[in-house]
Amino acid sequence: MQIINPLAEQYADKYTSPEDAVLKQVYEETIAHHPHAQMISGHVLGKLLEILSCTMRPKYILEIGTFTGYSAICLAKGLQLGGELHTIEVRPEDAHTALINF
Repeated sequence: MQIINPLAEQYADKYTSPEDAVLKQVYEETIAHHPHAQMISGHVLGKLLEILSCTMRPKYILEIGTFTGYSAICLAKGLQLGGELHTIEVRPEDAHTALINF
């Protein structure tokens, strides 16, 4: 069962700003090597998170479920100067991978 209309997904992929090099690397490494790669936020959702964060300019962000760090990197782009991102990951292997990606 598809949740998102394929035409809407194609449109979003086509017109969303490109990934930066760091996010592209995190995505590719996760897809290539992680057994649960389908859990990564990905490009379009990542851009949405970045836009929301940049609009709100939060001082603090709490992310529950870091996975490999893709969404945390997107969210961190909108932090105020001196702001903090706190992220929690239950799986030690994924927490380690996210730390490397940060």
